[in-house]
Amino acid sequence: MKHLSLLPLLLAIAAPAAAEEIGECRFSRETLTFAGSRVEQATCLLRKIEPLAVRKPQPLPPVIRTLMEGEGAPTAAQKAAAIAAFPEPYRAYAAQWADAPISRTEEGLPALYFVIHDTSTPFYANEPFPKRLNQDWKVNDFTPYMDGTFAKAPVAHIFLNRVGQIWAGHDFQEAWRATKLESRVVGPRARGRMVHIETVQPRRFMPGATTRARTYGPKPGFTKDQYRMLAALYVYASARAGNWLIPAQHNTVDAGIPDAHDDPQNFELKQFAKELEKLVNPPRKGR
Repeated sequence: MKHLSLLPLLLAIAAPAAAEEIGECRFSRETLTFAGSRVEQATCLLRKIEPLAVRKPQPLPPVIRTLMEGEGAPTAAQKAAAIAAFPEPYRAYAAQWADAPISRTEEGLPALYFVIHDTSTPFYANEPFPKRLNQDWKVNDFTPYMDGTFAKAPVAHIFLNRVGQIWAGHDFQEAWRATKLESRVVGPRARGRMVHIETVQPRRFMPGATTRARTYGPKPGFTKDQYRMLAALYVYASARAGNWLIPAQHNTVDAGIPDAHDDPQNFELKQFAKELEKLVNPPRKGR
């Protein structure tokens, strides 16, 4: 009887571990999925990120809400339009791997999240941003992301600079990690559940700051070319996944985890949606 009396206590201890949810958007260790419907997840993961990682609610644009409410995937025409939008040489690379499967976790769960980052580099400290920021060679150079300057391996699947050029650090079929949620909290089990896009955006110190936790990027934070390519990458990755991925941001994925990054700064969801609309619902000829 004494052994039986311990059973409720043991169950109570075990239950929270199985049902644990991580962060503000409530990521489940068990299902490797954020809480709620696809619309609810996107709404939480696409909150507006302001300086110092202040997160504020914002409505989902109609095109994203429609995609999240549906059960479909990009059509062959949408996939082809996305590939056609890419600049060379990435266009040829994307076409070569267009029918390859997307990443999966070690347990076989397919990629579900399309995570947007900003590089937060080059870092100018107290120096001003270049006058011709978007065309500056140092800002747009991919070399530091591929030569071991920041890590032994590229930190994301895709790097997208301010003139719309694309470099693949890893193909989408490779299970990779680029958030604290994946690398430090959940661990290897989470690899493959997210694909990661690094958009080039420099930073400098806020007035009086001496720590990289207090920096800001330029405004506008993203260029039109970056929004256009980001939308094309989203359609392309979703086509390879076989369903519309849930768009997310680095900071909101890690929200609630200590020392979470504050990117992407100055990301305008409406601008991304505007470019996505052009690929998903192109205007008919004669209209």
